[in-house]
Amino acid sequence: MRKLTFIISLVLISIVLTACSNQNLIPEKEAENVVDTYGITSFSVTIDTKEQSGALSASFTEKKERSEAEYSHKKDEVHLHGEKAMSKLMDILEKMDIDSETEETELIKKTADAFGFNDFKQIKIEITFKGYDGKEIMMSK
Repeated sequence: MRKLTFIISLVLISIVLTACSNQNLIPEKEAENVVDTYGITSFSVTIDTKEQSGALSASFTEKKERSEAEYSHKKDEVHLHGEKAMSKLMDILEKMDIDSETEETELIKKTADAFGFNDFKQIKIEITFKGYDGKEIMMSK
């Protein structure tokens, strides 16, 4: 009886974990739209403020087999996944107006402005443009 309960528990945990991991998925067409419009295949930002570590975190990853998006703004208590997160990120990327030639300091400034965190303590950006090596930038004030 214990063995059966254990097996059922493992199966249920596997189902729950699988369901949770799919919440960030976005349709392939939407991911392709980001790549075609902005040339970005991967984007991740984390912003810390004096008051809160991880005050904002957002990410987008386009892959042939699985594209994902996530957006979390702790102060505003907004946590978006999948298509809703992608929609929010598309609006922000439009404001940023960046490309593969954007200088690192300008990229930091435009990212902080677009996300509304001009007074950050630390910002970390990881970005990859199609056909280019990824950049990882961190700045602390």
